[in-house]
Amino acid sequence: MKALSSAELKIEDLGGELQFTISREPGWVEVVLETGVLSGVGVYALLQQSVLFLCGCVLGIGALLINWAQGSTTVFRISNRGVIATGNLHRWSSSDVSIPASEVRSIGWSSGSCSSDGGSLPDGIYVWHRRSGLKSTCVLPGLSHKKAQAVTDAIKARFPQFTIERGP
Repeated sequence: MKALSSAELKIEDLGGELQFTISREPGWVEVVLETGVLSGVGVYALLQQSVLFLCGCVLGIGALLINWAQGSTTVFRISNRGVIATGNLHRWSSSDVSIPASEVRSIGWSSGSCSSDGGSLPDGIYVWHRRSGLKSTCVLPGLSHKKAQAVTDAIKARFPQFTIERGP
């Protein structure tokens, strides 16, 4: 295990579709900080009998466990029919998403931010689509802007019907 986390991107042409696979390896600094901070705050919450902080720590540990259980790989496939992403999508509720081409408005990289429901969104490739209004869905999380450029360039060259959003 390295000190800092890393991500490897693999691009494959499968004939009628492109497949992008990102494999992440967490660094020991990241693991120690996340578990250390949650454990420290949890112990403090127990000693202070603070139910609110203890619940926050339990939710944080739950999020870490869900992320770990989903694995370290995400696969994103795109074709004329649409897009499919499976694996670790940094979502609590599901590990796969499918969006028909007719609903895709654009594809591009976006920096992480806070979501409207109070959660955080990762850096990565997003698909903006018209499912129940205009929404964005992260289909390749944890991707740097530089690696995302390789993904969007490959999509633009192979599937010019999809609009590519240019990030910063």
